[in-house]
Amino acid sequence: MQSLGVTSGKASATIVLAEDEADLRALYADCLRRNGYIVWEAADGAEAISLVRAHTPDLLLLDIWMPVLNGLEVLEQIARAPEAVGVRVVVLSHANDADTRLEGFALGVDDYWTKDMTLADLCAGIEHLVTAVTHSGELAWPASHPKSLTEPGR
Repeated sequence: MQSLGVTSGKASATIVLAEDEADLRALYADCLRRNGYIVWEAADGAEAISLVRAHTPDLLLLDIWMPVLNGLEVLEQIARAPEAVGVRVVVLSHANDADTRLEGFALGVDDYWTKDMTLADLCAGIEHLVTAVTHSGELAWPASHPKSLTEPGR
């Protein structure tokens, strides 16, 4: 498999992967690690919040339907957490109804992907985000991404 990760010479992007299905979490985490990313795994929403606060990752890859706290509740809590400022959030979920997607975007989701995507597509999507790393070390969206239109200095 071709490596889709961070090119050599750049710091590895850090990712909190919040997925309650153990098999999927292991599969995603393995793929991401093989591509050079530093990954912390959360099995529920409360653990995801703890990991975001402890590590301030570049990206939170977040399932919606999880135990303890669901993904929407996670979004509400990290929106109020100073440690989460600048953390990008991509939802990766089976939940694909319009209401859930719109609520996610209203709560600050940067993108919303469904779990029917292939591992290659997942890694390529994350690579697309990571290739826009700025000199300050923060993830930046490509100029074509709508989020970049609202960010100061972009």
